[in-house]
Amino acid sequence: MKEVSAGGVVYRRNGDQTEVLLIRDRFGKVTFAKGKMEPGETPEQTALREIREETGLAGRLEGPLADVSYCYKTEQGEMVHKEVRYFLVRAEGGALRVQEEEIAGAAWYAPAAAWKLQRSEGYANNDGVLRQALARLGADPGEESRFPVWRPGDPLAPFIDHTLLKADARAADIARLCEEAVEHRFFSVCVNGGWVRRCRDWLTGTPVKVCAVVGFPLGAGATRAKAYEAAAAVEDGASEIDMVVAVGRLLDGDRETVERDIAAVVQAVQGGALVKAILETSLLPDALKVEACRIAEAAGVDFVKTSTGFGPGGATEADVRLLREAVSPHVGVKASGGVRDAATAMRLLQAGANRIGTSAGVAIVAGAAAPS
Repeated sequence: MKEVSAGGVVYRRNGDQTEVLLIRDRFGKVTFAKGKMEPGETPEQTALREIREETGLAGRLEGPLADVSYCYKTEQGEMVHKEVRYFLVRAEGGALRVQEEEIAGAAWYAPAAAWKLQRSEGYANNDGVLRQALARLGADPGEESRFPVWRPGDPLAPFIDHTLLKADARAADIARLCEEAVEHRFFSVCVNGGWVRRCRDWLTGTPVKVCAVVGFPLGAGATRAKAYEAAAAVEDGASEIDMVVAVGRLLDGDRETVERDIAAVVQAVQGGALVKAILETSLLPDALKVEACRIAEAAGVDFVKTSTGFGPGGATEADVRLLREAVSPHVGVKASGGVRDAATAMRLLQAGANRIGTSAGVAIVAGAAAPS
């Protein structure tokens, strides 16, 4: 089934400053006002109507932007191919108010701030839309690093994926994980797929993201199963996917199968989530770690990640440096496995990690060491 929607990147002139409107959807992701076309409407009419309904603003179209396409499954299991047609829209009237049943919030941002927020908290397939809009407004964001870099003195919490992946984790444990993430302002909670919807419900309205693992912890499942698992997690509310690569195939030198396996997950999420490739570095020689990074980047991942935390070893400074050197600047590095205290976390961040995966986040931000 095909579904067509339309929306817009809305901007205003505030004195001599240009500001861009970003909304936050019910899943906590940054995006733009959009909605389904009604019978008899043109895409242009739909875009203006949806902007008015979701934000209270009246606007004037200033031309088309890039289209976005992706697929999703309905609750009945039907696959829908969705196309969203975006336009650049200048706000010309009305007062900003959010349609609470549709979106969680909306605010105006300077172009640089809007771009930074989109890259860190938006849907990846909207990058091109916002970049094109900013370029037309004379504010092209350039090619800065995609993911934040930790500096000494910065807080650690925004760089931590607060993790609970034990088989015996119960609902109360997951609830506590979410409460701790909100309290300490961790970047995300990282859970098994069966808990994603529950986490999304608990964390809606907060800046904390939901990360789900796929093919975990062995990476040896069928590619189509990994792709389905990833798509289901995104449908349930995950904004990041940590997938384990086919380690055995990698050790066999079967580059084609490894790349196809990773690419299937990237394609399955259709830009609706960031994808991290877990390499399980403790099982690989250095040359193969570098090769795995190149394969993962070619397959379209957003991050490479050291370890599952369930293998024979965890993150090391040497491995983080190696991974950081092996991928392009726009690809992030996540260090996980055995990170139990603040000193270790800081060393890994200084070595080049953009994110830390750990079940010891509370101890880390408290400056203590968690028990092994």
